[in-house]
Amino acid sequence: MEIPLRQKGYQFLQIAVAMQLKYSFKQFVFVIIILAGSVFFTSGKFVNETNSIKYYFVVVGLLVTTGIVACIAKQISFISLKDTTLYWGIILVCFLQAAYGMFQYFGLVSSKNAAFEITGSFDNPVGFAAVLAMGFPIGLFLFFRSKTFLRLLLILILLVIVIAVLFSGSRTGILAVLLSTLTFFIFQTTVFEKFRRLKFYKLLTVLALVLFVGTAFILFYLKKDSANGRLLIWNVSLEMIMDKPVVGHGINAFQAKYMDYQAQFFKNNPDSKYQLLADNVKHPFNEFLKIAVEFGLSGLIIMLSIILFIIWRILKLSDEKRAVALSGLVSLFVFASFSYPLQYVSNWLFLAFYLSVLLPSQEIKIRNTSIIITIRSFIVIVCVYFIFNAYKQVNAELAWKVAAINSLNGKTEAMLPEYKKLHKTKLRRNPFFLYNYGAELNFAGKFDESIDILSECKELFNDYDLQMILADNYQKSNNVSKALETYRHASDMIPARFLPLFRIFEIYRESGQDNMAQQWAEEILNKKVKIPSVTVSYIQNEAKSFLNTL
Repeated sequence: MEIPLRQKGYQFLQIAVAMQLKYSFKQFVFVIIILAGSVFFTSGKFVNETNSIKYYFVVVGLLVTTGIVACIAKQISFISLKDTTLYWGIILVCFLQAAYGMFQYFGLVSSKNAAFEITGSFDNPVGFAAVLAMGFPIGLFLFFRSKTFLRLLLILILLVIVIAVLFSGSRTGILAVLLSTLTFFIFQTTVFEKFRRLKFYKLLTVLALVLFVGTAFILFYLKKDSANGRLLIWNVSLEMIMDKPVVGHGINAFQAKYMDYQAQFFKNNPDSKYQLLADNVKHPFNEFLKIAVEFGLSGLIIMLSIILFIIWRILKLSDEKRAVALSGLVSLFVFASFSYPLQYVSNWLFLAFYLSVLLPSQEIKIRNTSIIITIRSFIVIVCVYFIFNAYKQVNAELAWKVAAINSLNGKTEAMLPEYKKLHKTKLRRNPFFLYNYGAELNFAGKFDESIDILSECKELFNDYDLQMILADNYQKSNNVSKALETYRHASDMIPARFLPLFRIFEIYRESGQDNMAQQWAEEILNKKVKIPSVTVSYIQNEAKSFLNTL
């Protein structure tokens, strides 16, 4: 008996839906595993315990997946990226991270950084708060798509996230949540229209603006010194941009050159109000400034043009997609303006997710023509190549951690051959490995070798601590003039530090140059103390004792 055409169509629809659900579930599991790994994974086997494993997990995971898809995929679907099941998975990851942070705050689990009560599974509150702020708009989106019990559940989830951000003390995180929420409500047309129909909506708008401005001022004065410290960094960064305004200083040049510019700034402004606020700086706390420093205004203009194009494309989407995508990007832009969110791989994944709303909701069939097979083969080869390189890099970093721990346990001499071997791997381009290697050579008394390694490091990364080790190397290898020059440079980098002045004072005192020693002893005693300590008291007492003998 022949099956009616209508029944056949219904059966076909059932099969198609089942296949799509199966495919969506696979994508859901993959995305959530990758995101969860980028948020939660930590490993004490790496020198950077909180960030390295996250980075390698995501990179290798994406490479393996790309290779598998290139081998066997008959179609590529973007439909499941729009599935609310995926949104629930993402907000669950954020909720669990927020709960983890809350456990740290109440002392139930230890923080990853002793300097902060809450870090979640990151090295400081920035990474923690950034993940929560980036995920918050997804919770808002689900709230307006859900009903009854699920809405109550989402209220609880969003409340926990907000409390966790507040307890983290991240001012940028608080600002990001506020602005992204405001953006969501403005571009969620149904909500905005309901608000406009309120009797006193204009008054409420004014009150909301006053509340926002007031909150911004409170957040600024909450940690005024920190805010002023960033103003110093931005001021010095602008000087870097003015030196090379068109093409910039080159990739990763900020951490190599910034501290030299800061030293010059204080040399030119010896009475600057920022002297007590200066410290080592690796990032300008503004991703846009970093782009301008390293790639010039041309690089910044290109980046801003891409951002504006993306926003223009998003504004043409439907209400729900537009609201969630824009509010997510606002969270990222707020962090990018006051911090360093792009240092965390999880935020790159969030960025990719919010941009995925621009992908077409369709399936792309892949036919195995000779050209397609060639492309598949090429993609697989590239993936295998990068996986192999990642494998070698991971092994090198694991070996570095073992060497570093053994060195700290008093086996520096025995570990130097291992450091030398690791220096021949890709770690030779890792400035923090070079710094560690140079410091161990200094500790072992191999001062000339330490100078060579730290000079390599200086091309990639430079700060006060590196200058102090270099100066010690010069001093102990009897290059006194170079030691004095380097100690002075270190002092200019961070004028509030006493140790460089003390080392200069010691050199002159031990060489019998009492007039110069007296000059530096007086400078030590006239210097303002930023943070009283045993070391500072000892240095001051040594200076006083010397002056009393004159």
